[in-house]
Amino acid sequence: MQPAQPWVISVTTMTFQKEVLERSRGVPVVVDFWAPWCGPCRMLGPLLEEMAQEKNGAFVLAKVNTDECPDLAAAFGVEGIPAVFAVRDGRIINHFVGVLPEGELRNWIEGILPQQDEQLVSQADNVSEKDPEQAEKLYREALTLNPRSAAARIGLAKLLIRQQRLEELKTILQELGDMGVVGEEVERLRAALTFAEAAGSADEIPELQKQVQASPGDYAKCLQLAKTLASRNRYQEALDEALVVIQGTQGEMRDDARKLMIQVFNLLGSEHPLTGEYRRRLTMALF
Repeated sequence: MQPAQPWVISVTTMTFQKEVLERSRGVPVVVDFWAPWCGPCRMLGPLLEEMAQEKNGAFVLAKVNTDECPDLAAAFGVEGIPAVFAVRDGRIINHFVGVLPEGELRNWIEGILPQQDEQLVSQADNVSEKDPEQAEKLYREALTLNPRSAAARIGLAKLLIRQQRLEELKTILQELGDMGVVGEEVERLRAALTFAEAAGSADEIPELQKQVQASPGDYAKCLQLAKTLASRNRYQEALDEALVVIQGTQGEMRDDARKLMIQVFNLLGSEHPLTGEYRRRLTMALF
């Protein structure tokens, strides 16, 4: 079974990361585990290839020969073939084993493709930096189609925080909370809102620094400086000041400094180098 091009590709262990996981962040990838000796595979394969061509790029069919790539089959827990997995955004969203009738197979394919509201969110994400007005329109259109779209709310919230439209941002974060939506992006938005609400003038910082230097034991002033630095996006300095408070105090003030550091971590994200370094330093200071 020779793959048809361009929406049907053969994948090996060496190309799997790029052709399946990375590509799935832009378009759904259907992974077909098959083997040349497998009769049912010879029935299913042509149907999948035909549908990939019909959809003209709506999804990519990635064919994995299990005889040549047993490690990939093992990684997916494949025990029988044909085994078919749908991958989006780097994760498996659906799968089946065996041969489905053509009608069921078409329904399965439709079910793993982005819906209209998801397509609008993707379009909005792509233009959010260069054309925020158009992005906002697309996010709101997506929410009209799917009022429970968490992705549209998160995308809109990112626009709102950049534009300092804090009241509507609060409403969206409340809606996300009511929907039970959690995760790093939501925590980052909550932290951004906290700092935006506390934002002071940059002119305050030199005066606060003078006061802290003049009174090293004034931890309340040190915490105030940390919050002001964080609100002005001077995160490393803010973390350093918060650590001073944690190392020098107990009780509520110490906990406030700890919470400030956590908020900075949430805002920066788990992959940011400051997050890793200062999480370790926070742990050492606390314990």
